[in-house]
Amino acid sequence: MATFEDITTTARTYLRDFPKFFQTTFDTAGRTYELGHTNVDATSLWVASYASNGTTTEITSSGYSLDERNGILRLATLPASNTKILIEGYYYEWVTPTDLDFYANRALEKHLHTLNIPLERLADVVINAVGIATICECLWALMTEFSRDIDVITSESVHIPASQRFRMAQGLLAQWESEYQRHAANLNIGFDRLEVMNLRRVSRTTNRLIPLYKQKEFGDYSPLERLWPEIDQGVVISETKDDNLREDVYIDTLPPTGQTTNAYY
Repeated sequence: MATFEDITTTARTYLRDFPKFFQTTFDTAGRTYELGHTNVDATSLWVASYASNGTTTEITSSGYSLDERNGILRLATLPASNTKILIEGYYYEWVTPTDLDFYANRALEKHLHTLNIPLERLADVVINAVGIATICECLWALMTEFSRDIDVITSESVHIPASQRFRMAQGLLAQWESEYQRHAANLNIGFDRLEVMNLRRVSRTTNRLIPLYKQKEFGDYSPLERLWPEIDQGVVISETKDDNLREDVYIDTLPPTGQTTNAYY
């Protein structure tokens, strides 16, 4: 049975963005401390205070707040002046687990919208394709972030190509988009999925939809089997499920006299 973690694991494994361990110590100097790393994993963080007498007291998650994207820790209370702050945890090079979950949700929504199948019933090959789509979502976001980097050229002929990160992410995105399109086309999933539909016409005499019948092979003389497809109301986003009959178009008169057959529509 497929799970949401399978998608995030696939995306992070292909990105090679595995957690990296860090350890740092601060002398007490206020409440806010820069950890020196961005994209810190909040679930793996360990914070404690070390007193001069050798006593170590762990600080629970309610005793501090973490800005995981910028790597900034803020304590709820000011510690004693003769203590040290001990911090251990993991950080990621590109995306935090929270951001990766967001990108995976966006990628999953694009596929479940056309498949109409719950996540638990998706095949492993489909999960792999959704994981690659999650990579594309991540690289799109990284390109937006890296686009703010500007090359620096000084008068001493020092050249800092800061925009190289943007070009790197752009090249990776092109490769992974090509790989995703190959998977999506073979599995027939995603926004470009091919669907076979039957166009229906409204009768000019009865103003009703022309009935559809199950297809049969040539020479099959068994009785016709009527198909009852769901009638599309043509509404993309519905704010209410009420479908009341309009009263302003009703005319209380006798129906006209006439005769219709099923020979022609």
